[in-house]
Amino acid sequence: MSLPASDAPEVGLGMLLRAADNSFNRVLRLKLAKHGVSFSEFQHLRQLWDEEGLNQVEMSRRIGIERASSTAVIDSLLRKKLIRRSPDPSDKRKLLVYLTPRGAALRDRLWSCAIETNAIAYARMGREDRSTLFRLLSAVTHNLSGSESDE
Repeated sequence: MSLPASDAPEVGLGMLLRAADNSFNRVLRLKLAKHGVSFSEFQHLRQLWDEEGLNQVEMSRRIGIERASSTAVIDSLLRKKLIRRSPDPSDKRKLLVYLTPRGAALRDRLWSCAIETNAIAYARMGREDRSTLFRLLSAVTHNLSGSESDE
């Protein structure tokens, strides 16, 4: 069900997106916590499931957080023995991050948390509604991606 164009307010999109993001992340955080993993730890593990051997700067960039914010998360993952660090063979000053077998083994369980959270978010939405939602949110992201340079 979509609203007529006249029912869309002039302002409020940002607040609605933030409320949706907060609600989504609250549910996901609760599911991840059952496995002893925080949301931030999940974000770091997710990057390593896609590509191991990243340094902290690259991992932080991909997640979209400051390097300093990533330090505590990486330290926590090290304490939990979910990751390990090794010197970069081409630059011994840099450390590369790898999954341990224990960290790799969490992949399916933690992805299931994300899949379940998405299923809850999509409840009572048909395939067409989900497709429209993704298309429209992608358009919002695209429209705003260069807006700070328009000033």
